[in-house]
Formats: sequence, structure tokens, C-alpha cells
Amino acid sequence: MTWAWLDDHSQTGRPVLVAIAGSNGAGKTTFYHAHIKPAGFPLVNADQLASELAIDPYQAAQVATNLRQTLVRQRENFAFETVFSDPVGDKLRFLQETAQSGYTVALCFIGLSSAKLSIERVAMRVSQSGHDVPTNKLKSRYPRTLANLKAAVTTLPHVLVFDNSNLAKSYQLLAVYEDGKATQQTKSLPRWFHKVLA
Repeated sequence: MTWAWLDDHSQTGRPVLVAIAGSNGAGKTTFYHAHIKPAGFPLVNADQLASELAIDPYQAAQVATNLRQTLVRQRENFAFETVFSDPVGDKLRFLQETAQSGYTVALCFIGLSSAKLSIERVAMRVSQSGHDVPTNKLKSRYPRTLANLKAAVTTLPHVLVFDNSNLAKSYQLLAVYEDGKATQQTKSLPRWFHKVLA
């Protein structure tokens, strides 16, 4: 998969920010390595920072926030991961403000069919020595993640929505939005995305 906005910096001089969003266990890091890293974008990842710096998740989240803000001030291309579940919309506001500052901003949303699937994916990750997330947090984050996607679709310059519920058919592109308008959409949409569009 290639997208024209990934090359905006070399074409127009505009810096590019890619936000990879989705529930815990959706496959955000794998998506980054397959589709965004090859374009030369460094990743700001709070989980990775927590591991590398031996700090707790809340400290790592603050370090990641500071790093994102520094990169924007320096007009650097970069990507970051987010569960996109904050109830007050801070991440969405950050993306909107970054776009207004002259960045090309793209949100790649990786969706799962249910909170139950998020729980199963995280359990699978833990069995492979990955990091855990409490089940109650996974359950509460899932609907907030979809609520923030609903707001993002109409307010961000570029939004790509993928379904990663079926690992045998990973990262199925469901829809592309440019400046709030759907420019591409599959005919058969999963139930979770219908709820976002309702």
C-alpha cells in the first residue's frame, strides 16, 4: 500500500505526521513496520519508551507527549501510535492543531470487531512475552476509541480506516476520507464501522 501524502515532504516541503490508532492488540506496531517505516518515518511509541527507559506507562505517556511536541516544533516527519481512547479528545485536538500548523496529517485507524477481540489479542501478545493491559481498561477504552474515530473522520485531512479483525485477511481497507469526505469505501462494511458512521 502506498499513499501520496507519505511523500508530501519531498514533494511540497510540508512535514508529515502519521497517527496509527486503534484498540489495544489491533496491530498498530505491525502496521507501522509494514507500511510506514519503509517511508523513513521514526515512531514515537509509549510502550517502547516504557521498556527502554524502565518507567511506568503513565511516565512513558508523558515522555511520548513531550517528544511529539518537540518533533512538531522541529518540523520533523514522524509517526506515533495511540489507542485513541482519551475521553476529552486530547489526541484528536493535537492532530487538528498540528494540521493547522502546516503539517500533512494522516490518521490510519486499525479497527477490531469488539472489545472481546481486543482482550483476546492482548492475551495472545502476552503469551509471546508482550506487554499486558488490564481487561477492565480494554473494555472501557474500546467504545471511546470508536467515538474519537467518529470525530476524526469529519475533521482531519486524511483518514484511512482498516479492519484487522481477521488475521487471515489483515488490514483490509474499509474507507478513505479526505477533508471529511469519503473518497473510497468498500461495499460491505463490518458492524463496528457501521456504528461509527451512524
